[in-house]
Amino acid sequence: MRQSETIDDYLSALARELSFDPVLARRVCCEAEDHLWQAVEGRGGPSVENQRQAILDFGEARKLARGYVAASMLAQIRWAGGAMILAATAIYVAMKARVAWYGWVRWEPTPDYTAVSAFVLPIDHYATMLAIMGALIGCAYIATRRAPSRVDRCYRKQLNRCIVLCGASATALSLCVATEVVLTGVGLSGTQWSGAAVIPVLSLFVEIAAVIGFVLSIRTAIRRTELAASLLRN
Repeated sequence: MRQSETIDDYLSALARELSFDPVLARRVCCEAEDHLWQAVEGRGGPSVENQRQAILDFGEARKLARGYVAASMLAQIRWAGGAMILAATAIYVAMKARVAWYGWVRWEPTPDYTAVSAFVLPIDHYATMLAIMGALIGCAYIATRRAPSRVDRCYRKQLNRCIVLCGASATALSLCVATEVVLTGVGLSGTQWSGAAVIPVLSLFVEIAAVIGFVLSIRTAIRRTELAASLLRN
């Protein structure tokens, strides 16, 4: 790669190399800009030659970016892990709110609800337990990972395990929400609509939004870790 002649060119190149992590790119570029201009001032002024020498001393943009790959990949996975805990918590709270609403309005189950719940409730129960266990195990595993100085095969396997654990939790949470949608839909279909019914409907929207947000966070983590890994191959 041709060495940049000016600091602005160098910062643009550095931002492109760090495009796999926009937040990291902004932070590193800001720090690099401060350091480079201080070095230029120390050389006597902002001439092109002084900028070029400061850039040479600072290091090639791609080589610098590669040093952040391992930590960035783990940070992306940890964001997904945080989303996993938030999703599981939001779904659990929404479910409890819906149960409390049923008790408050003294809701009586319809025959259709009783028939459907006999089949769906066990699935909902086990899916909820699996989702909570998966989230706890996944977060515990992610929290104990440490970014090495360089990305090796062992580290890649650890990150893949983190993604698999997040995916398993997302699957369980999706199944849990699907059963809740079925149960709530059948339960409300046999009752007269009123303003109080907004509570269970809103709780379902919260659960659906939580799952969608979690799935999108996994997708983003996978995409960005793949982009980071591609920097090591080029």
